[in-house]
Amino acid sequence: MSYSYYEVYTNAQRAFSGLGFPYGADEDAAFIISWLEAFELSGIHLFANIQNKIDNNFDGTLTNKDFVNEINLEKKSCLMIGPGLVDFVNFQTLKNNEVNLEIQQCIDPLFLIPLLYRSVQKNIYSKISNQNKTLTILGNNKIFIHDDIKNNNCPNFSLYLSKSEIQIPDEQDFSTYDILNQNLSNGLNPHQSSWDKISALAFRTYVPESETSREKGAGGGDAND
Repeated sequence: MSYSYYEVYTNAQRAFSGLGFPYGADEDAAFIISWLEAFELSGIHLFANIQNKIDNNFDGTLTNKDFVNEINLEKKSCLMIGPGLVDFVNFQTLKNNEVNLEIQQCIDPLFLIPLLYRSVQKNIYSKISNQNKTLTILGNNKIFIHDDIKNNNCPNFSLYLSKSEIQIPDEQDFSTYDILNQNLSNGLNPHQSSWDKISALAFRTYVPESETSREKGAGGGDAND
């Protein structure tokens, strides 16, 4: 079944709220999932696979309070910790023109890509690499993602951000995504069983129908009630 970008985002946002994500954090996480789904990177399926681990277990705090060259994410999901991390490195990049950090124990680096894409809109460009191997570049119009990132198979990596465009390497094992040609009005087709799991989480946020809730506007009824 096909869904609009808005439907995917709204269902994911309600699901994150049902998992105990606070207001604002649920919107950031829903953006990550719906962006990945829009770029055919299986956002809903990845969410369904991780939902048991993050259920009522939200922790978005970074233990590194001062600017250092190394940050250990302690295997916290980037659905929780990613927005704070990217806000932090964006601030440092705007102040210093560029930043290079070593990220450790990151279990789902793919979830960082949508957040780093939002940074491009602020003219902050980024690169993820590991042992001189480029894994991801986010440029002005194109995004390059290596399979190791798509498979969440690099827990330790270097994250480089710059106010200047980053040179694209001549490598053949990237998937390329053209931002300008991405049409978010197209229907999205998440895996149905994963969609059903997310919808069940979203259902937690619905107000049960009762006489009191109907008086407050919840539930069904007609104009004569």
